[in-house]
Amino acid sequence: MDKIPPELIDRISSYLEHDDLKSTLLLSKSFRFSAEKYSRAFHGFGLHEGNANKFVDTFSGHRLSYLRELEFWIRLPRIEYTYPEGRDNADELRQNDRSLTQQITFLFDTIKTVEQRAGEQNNPGKILLKLYAPLRWVSNKHPTLAYHRQLSWRVHLLEPESLPTLGSIRALEISRGVQAPFETRDEDYGLATVKLDYRVMVDLAVQLPNLEYLGCRIGGDEWQPKWETKAARYLSRDWAGPRRDTRRDFAEALKSARLPNSLRRICLDFLHPLDEVTGIDHLNAQPNLVMPAPNDPFSTSLHHLSHQLRRLHLRVVADESLFWPENGGNTSWPNLESLVVMFHMVSPSGKWYFQGPNGEGRDTVGFEVTDASYPPLEESEYDEEMQRNIQDDGHRENDTLSSQFRIVPNDDTLRPFLAAFASATAQMKSLKEAALWCSLAWEPEYGSDYDSDDDDHAEDKWLSEKMRDYRSLAWGVYYRASGEKDLTHPERLPSEVPQLWWRVSKWRPDPELHGLFQQIGRQPGDDGLKEHWIDDTYGEGLVHWHYFESFIQDEIEVMGQIPELS
Repeated sequence: MDKIPPELIDRISSYLEHDDLKSTLLLSKSFRFSAEKYSRAFHGFGLHEGNANKFVDTFSGHRLSYLRELEFWIRLPRIEYTYPEGRDNADELRQNDRSLTQQITFLFDTIKTVEQRAGEQNNPGKILLKLYAPLRWVSNKHPTLAYHRQLSWRVHLLEPESLPTLGSIRALEISRGVQAPFETRDEDYGLATVKLDYRVMVDLAVQLPNLEYLGCRIGGDEWQPKWETKAARYLSRDWAGPRRDTRRDFAEALKSARLPNSLRRICLDFLHPLDEVTGIDHLNAQPNLVMPAPNDPFSTSLHHLSHQLRRLHLRVVADESLFWPENGGNTSWPNLESLVVMFHMVSPSGKWYFQGPNGEGRDTVGFEVTDASYPPLEESEYDEEMQRNIQDDGHRENDTLSSQFRIVPNDDTLRPFLAAFASATAQMKSLKEAALWCSLAWEPEYGSDYDSDDDDHAEDKWLSEKMRDYRSLAWGVYYRASGEKDLTHPERLPSEVPQLWWRVSKWRPDPELHGLFQQIGRQPGDDGLKEHWIDDTYGEGLVHWHYFESFIQDEIEVMGQIPELS
């Protein structure tokens, strides 16, 4: 056995089934290494403090090269209280920051120990690090009191520069918090979300010099559920002050951050899950997250983030500075092959990109974020009043039904956004695909401020009779370059010309804007552009949001995957 070349043993093992690999495990050292490699027994690991020693013992050697996914769940201190409960005070918020910092430090120190013990011959590894956003156990003794369950204050990472650098992490993804498989649920407690400061992902990425992919799936808990009473909306709302600050913190971090040169793919989903983000009342005023800046700092920072990338996929609240610098200068996207942006129907300024079929809500503006836009650090008289209302009426009783009617573009707000996208993508010489789309919903509550009497069934020209779920509509544009698969061809042969799919219902761009879109991806000698305005299923009606998800070449779910062993 020892005379068989290791390369041949590796090739043989790659064809064996799992049970056969067990049989070869003890034949020789070379067979053992190959059996471990192809069995996927060391493909993933869920790390916590209770199994840290096992993790170090298992992967401090050649097995580090087999590890592809490492999961880590963040848990903040439990909340114990007696009635009436108080809000999280400043000391408790600092304790949350310290707890997060201690856990991230533990995680990085543990991985660093494994890397050092594995030695250069087994490094660097190729690991996708999956972090699950913070949760905390909250007592169920008084379940009607909601603000401990949706804490609006963000939790921060302290002194991130003190973390060790990790060469084995090739992909980093931060996802919405979930219960860990090793946790036992206590009926006296429930898991509650704690929002992570956006800049944490920047601070972590800086410490990962071989990072190739950065992703997140968070943000759905920033939007107000539509079915709660006034009292519950107050006690569980995401206050505008911390929400604005976390966007600015992210932008500020990127100004000085030296992201790894290896970073090529980014998929930042700040609107996850999408149904929670779309299911909002279109009559509710939204905060102005931009003032006093002329443009959204968060959008501008994402623009600067993209220059070295090949694939950039975003789900985000953004304005035109995402695509075009606020000073109007030239922009450079030399390597970008895929740009996919799903934008929210509300702009960062609080203005809406869409309106009702008769112009309803066209002039709605955002409200100013002030010192009063932050949660109290101690319980107020108004808190107590809202708690009594919940005790008397419950927190699921509807006082008003939601109204969702914004399905028509508001050109005053949307056109600058579209023009910036078209102008930017026209300069992307390596572009293979691009998409800009928005998730919409149609579920108006007549008798509210929405009034359809001006034109009965005015929405009919925007909606398709074949659409089964008007709460999951999509509006947008998709581009694919020549030489890429032709989605209209039954055999998906390469297209000879660039193609542009307009899924915008009855709306049409003005000639100048249309001309900007026709320049996307155009190269000298191109024979033209093929445009598609009518969908085979939905006609000129709005499509389902899955329509855009099915077009994209790399789905969100596979963007961060590490290639399998070869």
